[in-house]
Amino acid sequence: MALRADSNGIDASLYRRNGSWSTALVDASLGTTGAQEAADRLPEDVAKLLKSQQAQADDVQALIGALEPAEGLRAPVARFVAVHDGEVVLNEIIPGLKVKTPTVDVGPFPNFTALARARGGSFSYLVAEVGKDGGEVHLYNTASPERIASQGIVGLPEEIHHARKVPGEYDQPKAQSAADEMIRRNADEVAELITKMSAENYIRLIVISGDIKAREAVIAQVPTALRDYVEVIDSHTRTGGADTKQVDAQIAKLVEEVKSKALSDLEAKVAAQSGNGRSLLAVGLDEVVTALQSAQAETVLVGQYQDEHTLRALSAEPWLALQEGEDHAELVAGEWPAPEVLLRATALTDATIRYVPDSVIPDGAGIAALLRWAKP
Repeated sequence: MALRADSNGIDASLYRRNGSWSTALVDASLGTTGAQEAADRLPEDVAKLLKSQQAQADDVQALIGALEPAEGLRAPVARFVAVHDGEVVLNEIIPGLKVKTPTVDVGPFPNFTALARARGGSFSYLVAEVGKDGGEVHLYNTASPERIASQGIVGLPEEIHHARKVPGEYDQPKAQSAADEMIRRNADEVAELITKMSAENYIRLIVISGDIKAREAVIAQVPTALRDYVEVIDSHTRTGGADTKQVDAQIAKLVEEVKSKALSDLEAKVAAQSGNGRSLLAVGLDEVVTALQSAQAETVLVGQYQDEHTLRALSAEPWLALQEGEDHAELVAGEWPAPEVLLRATALTDATIRYVPDSVIPDGAGIAALLRWAKP
């Protein structure tokens, strides 16, 4: 699945696939006898639900085959699975989400709302552990506690050791110069790796830890455009001398600070438009639908999920319509709960959806959108 900064966590191209879709959101927790018994019954229960919605046999078999408990993760934890024409397209763990009973959906397009609500506003970040002999750079995303990828730079520590410990071959100034040059060269490579991974993954936080001198050398080589994302943890994580729980807590705190700032920035934008004639703000379901129809919406803000409303999903642009009226009647694929249709239209128009506290939305409207250009 493609994940970009401030994204819905949804690859919009999935909505363009024709054919049958089946999705399921289930509890994946373990740790108790009851949870294990529920996990054992889960495939049969989900199969019955899918068949009750006329899911294709290939979809049923593929989906129940993907229902595995999430071992090693603290409860609650959920699993979201999406199957298209008998193929598992998504199989995602959602930590912290409690699911009492399985929910499934079958139809011509997938229902990704549970995944989007869990991932809305998610972002990728790097944790770089550096030393005088190189470093490792780890990629994470806030949507999951699991490490996504790691890349490392391995220098030649024996050269530094040799330069420092054999004064008969190197006098002290030369030894120090050789050691500094090795640190600088390794730092250059680590900084290049950080730059590359940041560009590929829309990074919004770069945490650097490790040897003090190595940290300083790496930070000095990080491009200016990335410096605002850099935070330093004063721990020698690479040598194994740091308290890992304390380091994890510090990283979690930095991640929460980025999330809080993003929400504060959204609140500020909405407040500015609320007092500025609302030329760049749509408020209420009707205005948001209109904005999405013209791809005018840049960020859809949902305070109340709009579950009580139904919208029409269209097979082509403008992708959605209100229930009332005959507009785009030839494109109507059907009517579905508003959250599903809104999310689909948001993804297909390359907009972003954020699930925010209701207090962010003006007038208690429950939904709003920041616009790409001003209303006429």
